[in-house]
Formats: sequence, C-alpha cells, structure tokens
Amino acid sequence: MYYVTPDEARSDLFLSGAVYLFGPLFLRVLLGVVPVAALPGAGAILAVGLPLVVTVVVPGLLMRYRRESLGDYGVGAAGAQALPAGLLVAAPIAAAAAVAGLATGDLTAGLPLLAAPRVPGLLLAQLARWLGLAALAVYVTVKARDAFAAQPQYLRPAMLEIGRVVGVVGAVAAVLLAVAGRSVAPLLLPLGVAGAFLVALRRLNPGTLTSRSTLLTPTVLLALGPFTLSFDAVAFVESIWVAALSAGVGLVIGALQEARRSPLGALGLGVVVALFTLLPTAPI
Repeated sequence: MYYVTPDEARSDLFLSGAVYLFGPLFLRVLLGVVPVAALPGAGAILAVGLPLVVTVVVPGLLMRYRRESLGDYGVGAAGAQALPAGLLVAAPIAAAAAVAGLATGDLTAGLPLLAAPRVPGLLLAQLARWLGLAALAVYVTVKARDAFAAQPQYLRPAMLEIGRVVGVVGAVAAVLLAVAGRSVAPLLLPLGVAGAFLVALRRLNPGTLTSRSTLLTPTVLLALGPFTLSFDAVAFVESIWVAALSAGVGLVIGALQEARRSPLGALGLGVVVALFTLLPTAPI
C-alpha cells in the first residue's frame, strides 16, 4: 500500500467531489451535442451508466493510481456484520416511503421493486444511483479521515451535533412544502431519514472516535448534489428539502463507516433505499 499524505487525500477528496457535483452538467452538455440518447436502448444504458460515472469511476481510478486496495476501505470478512446493520438502519426510510405511497393512493408509484414490471430498467437505474452514492460517501469519509487534521471526538456527540442542524432544516422545509399544498411525502420521508439516524445512533459504540470534519464531509457533499438555486420560492424550498434528506443519508453512511470501518453497511443501506423508495437525489 502506498502511504497517502494529507495533501494527497485532500486532492483525491476534492476531485471526486467535484466530479459528482459538476460532472452531471458536463455530461448533459456533452449529450446535447452528441445525441447518443437517440440510439435504440441508449436511454436505459445511460440511466445505469451515468450515475456510476459521476460517483465511482473517479474514486476507482484514484485508488488504482494510489495503489490502494479495497481492504484499505474495510472490505473484508471482518466487516461482515456491517451489512445487516446497514439493512436495519435503512428500514425506517423504506417504511416511510411505503406509508407515503399508501397515503397518495398508489403504493407501486413509490416502490421501485413493485413498479419495476411496468418501468423497464428502473431497478438497475436505482441500484446504480444509490450504490454509487453509497460508495462515494464511503470513499470521501475515509479520505476525510486522512485529509483533515482535527481534534478527535466521540462519534455519538459528533453525529448528534450535525444531525440536529440537518433535522431542523429538513423539518422546516417539509412543513413549508406541506403548507404550499404538496403531498404528504415531504412530511413522511424526513421522518424516515430521522428514524434511520436514530437506529444508527443507538447501535454505535459509545467509545468510537471520529472527528466532526470526517462526518461533515459525506453530509455536505450529498447535500450539495441536489441543491439548486431558484427564483421560484416553492422550488427553492423543495431543493432545500431534498438536500436535507440527502445530507441525512450522507451523515448516516459516514457514521456507519466510522463505527464499523466497513463499506458493507453503507452498501446495504443503498440497496434498501434503491429497491424500496424513490428518495430524491441529485439529477444525473
């Protein structure tokens, strides 16, 4: 293994984050010039391939360049218990999505697993999107651990400190959307993410150490992806709502990675969210 210095870790982190944030815009411009999407079957391929391009391709290339292995990110038998933890943590999000679907009168509309028969390629696109996001969040969490010199802090207090801010922002945005006449989903999905946060918090080892910057990195990165400025007040609030949901998921993934030192928890969470919810993410 090649030793990665803090400067190199910051460089890798910023590059992978920049590709996630600005890559979709570049790809949309490129696809507008080169009409690949018009080719038969290209739409389904792009729906699966583009999320992976902006999330995991650059980290994969950087790992190869730095001569890092998957074991450096916790892939191995020692982290096998992280997978069921990730599945359990994701359960409240899936439950909230199901209740939101029932409340709107169409359960299949919000559950990709049920909607898959009438929407070809939906499951593969969902899995590519959420597994890519989960892998990216794990990557930047590990890089942030090496990149930023910070005073160690216990994981639970650090998670609570960041989670309170994300929760307040998400709750206010959800209430404003409900007042504006949107569906019940704005109120229920934040409750699902809050439930995932609480389940993860309760399963943490009180003695686990991390740093605020390590947890903030996946939280902020996943929040910035879907956030957009708009002169339309409702669209702006909706953007904040989606950003808060994504931030909550990023915080949970960062906490799982720090607690278990294995990406399997994050990938388990990503699978559940992909199959059982249409939780909004950044447009790719």
